[in-house]
Amino acid sequence: MATFTKYPLKFLRLSLIHENCWSRYYEVPEIANILNLTPYPERNILKVSLLMSEKGYRDIMNLKSRGKVKDIFNIYKWRNRFYVDLVRDYDNSIYSIINRNNGILISTLKYDGKEIWNLLVYEYKVNRLIKEFQEFAEIVKVNIEDDIPTENLTSRELKVLTTALDLGYFDYPRKIKSKELSEILGISEPTFVFHLRNAERKIVSNFIKKLGKNMLSEP
Repeated sequence: MATFTKYPLKFLRLSLIHENCWSRYYEVPEIANILNLTPYPERNILKVSLLMSEKGYRDIMNLKSRGKVKDIFNIYKWRNRFYVDLVRDYDNSIYSIINRNNGILISTLKYDGKEIWNLLVYEYKVNRLIKEFQEFAEIVKVNIEDDIPTENLTSRELKVLTTALDLGYFDYPRKIKSKELSEILGISEPTFVFHLRNAERKIVSNFIKKLGKNMLSEP
């Protein structure tokens, strides 16, 4: 019979400033949408696949000429967006630290000189992971949660929700409006509101169901 481990998982949401990364110098007031990260440790290469506006694309090209981006080996224009494959060093990247500690990356984005990372990690590795992050970056904010908020959420809903949370949409007073968030995400305001409301509805519904079960189980 198979034996299964029962190491608890934690959900980490980190906002950090990584001085040795291109994201620190990305000056366009919009999110750089990270579609995929592909590591090649044996060549010390991390391929970063991005989708961005023309302004973002021009800023990335400027960063390459300034030596902030190691290389760009593919650019494809699709409608009014640009798909860009860029290369940076794998060693000492945030992604290499996550891999080294067996973390599971859920999503990441770059905005206003900051990197926002959402990941799952074994509880016993949380402190070590954060310590390694601190050796290479300034941690602006970190949230450690027991619940995994991806339950029943689509990737788009999760991205809309975490972006709204990280940029202060749920703060009082609000630090950013839905119109501004939709522009940052590159979607229409009605689309943003649609995905946000769906995510909120699913989370509240799951919470109420769990609360009801707990109340029924009480003696």
